[in-house]
Amino acid sequence: MASGGLSLLRERDLLSTFRSLDDSPRSFFENQQAVTLPQALYPVVSDDVNRALTNVVSLALPEDYTAMTDTLIDLLSLLKETFSDKTWREAVLPAARSHAVASLIHECPFTRHSFSRPRGYPGDAGLIDFVYRHPAARAAQEAATEAGRTVMAFTVNVTACEAVRHRRSILAAKIDEVATRREMPSILSVASGHLREAELSIALKAGRIGRLLALDQDAESLAVVDGYQGSVSHTIEARQATVRQILAGKTGLGRFDLIYAAGLYDYLDARVAARLTSVLFDHLHEGGQLLIPNFLWGVREEAYMEVFMDWYLLYRTPSEIESFAQGIAPETIRSKRYTEDAAGTIGYLEIEKV
Repeated sequence: MASGGLSLLRERDLLSTFRSLDDSPRSFFENQQAVTLPQALYPVVSDDVNRALTNVVSLALPEDYTAMTDTLIDLLSLLKETFSDKTWREAVLPAARSHAVASLIHECPFTRHSFSRPRGYPGDAGLIDFVYRHPAARAAQEAATEAGRTVMAFTVNVTACEAVRHRRSILAAKIDEVATRREMPSILSVASGHLREAELSIALKAGRIGRLLALDQDAESLAVVDGYQGSVSHTIEARQATVRQILAGKTGLGRFDLIYAAGLYDYLDARVAARLTSVLFDHLHEGGQLLIPNFLWGVREEAYMEVFMDWYLLYRTPSEIESFAQGIAPETIRSKRYTEDAAGTIGYLEIEKV
């Protein structure tokens, strides 16, 4: 999370300089209501955003963009809170992307990778390797400018990224935990990415997992997973499949003692999420467990992710996450538990089958 730029921006009463807000009632700000502006004012919004971003750029040092990045994250967050979704999407975001600050921020290999979508979709496993600070991302980091590396050092240390690293540890611990309850258990990872949690699992390396099936749509990710058969465990199996194929029952998965989906649900609408939860639950053995993480509302970096990373997540409330289980017959559920990480950034739904 950005450290303190927002308080500075608020103290300076940044929005009072926005001509596009001159006619907005004071009550909008006092009651934290989002402002919707007519298209006729979009050029004025663009001028306001450009002026504010130019002030932010002045914080950039020749080889250090840390202060600029910190303040930029908070500025964008403030603007997203101030304007309605429509005005944000149609006026504020395009203005920010077209500003010179974008070229500076995209010196960051992490931010640039996300924005360019080298695999054709957001949030790919290569991007998550940056978050994990994995050696696989080191070459891109070393090839970046010194200033670009300072942006990356700041952005991969925000609360949201810390939560993703913690999620990796939680998944590895869950793999180890099921091995204490079941002899040679079967595990399914849905939308596995590079399956980096396998590197942290003691049970996998000790040969106490009977099968770990990694499903993903991305053949490039699965090629990385294949490599773990030699370095981590020969019981790891990679298979290409899409959510649509899983929902259609065309994958012949079998049954498992543990099923989890690390980041998949952050991209699924509520209807598909509920359907998938029911289907995956049906693939559990008796006493098997399904673990579903999802980002919660309140991620401070959300606006930065949208503008400069072109990375959109579906944030949810705890009750919305718990509603994933609404299609499962209650009598088939032994227990259902909702938890959050210490920062309240990612919620976890765990469902155990009778």
